[in-house]
Amino acid sequence: MPNTDELRAQIEAIDEQIIDLIATRMEIADELAKAKKKSSQGYWDESKEREVIDRYHELCEEVSLSEDEAHQIAETILRISKERQKHFFE
Repeated sequence: MPNTDELRAQIEAIDEQIIDLIATRMEIADELAKAKKKSSQGYWDESKEREVIDRYHELCEEVSLSEDEAHQIAETILRISKERQKHFFE
């Protein structure tokens, strides 16, 4: 059984991967915002937001995370994305 230092090191490595993936997701969201602005779309689509939240619920259910945890994760990521995209429209 791993000791606490080994477990913390594993968590740190995972955290680094999570941040890298979130940064990549935000870069793509920035590009999406630019494309939406260019095609005269609004920066935020409530129906797409609902689709993302639903997708997070499904993905989290597959790995035994609760619906509440899925919702918190989705809301946090979407809030950051929404704020970043809004800047392209101001």
